[in-house]
Amino acid sequence: MALLLTYNDAYLKTRVTEDIEDRALLDVDNLGDFPDTPINWRERLGVLRSYIITCLELGADSDDVFAQKLKQYRVEFDYQLVQARNAAALADSTNYTPLTSISIERA
Repeated sequence: MALLLTYNDAYLKTRVTEDIEDRALLDVDNLGDFPDTPINWRERLGVLRSYIITCLELGADSDDVFAQKLKQYRVEFDYQLVQARNAAALADSTNYTPLTSISIERA
């Protein structure tokens, strides 16, 4: 079975396994439901989470390349998670039934 997501980090993309990708997508699914338009937030967060898990598993030293990438991808994941939650909140707020209002006039 091939990987489902597209990985652009040249250094990490060959190190992401199906197991890591599955765990990453499960982690993202546990964070909530995110809209998939215009950005597929599940995929975006899944890629970042896959990178984080890969760095955690392969890092051996506190100053190796995995540690540096881990630091960067954690910050990016946190930022993108906020954006995804904002997009989800906006999507939820547009699906509401307006209240009926009745004007009250003085006699």
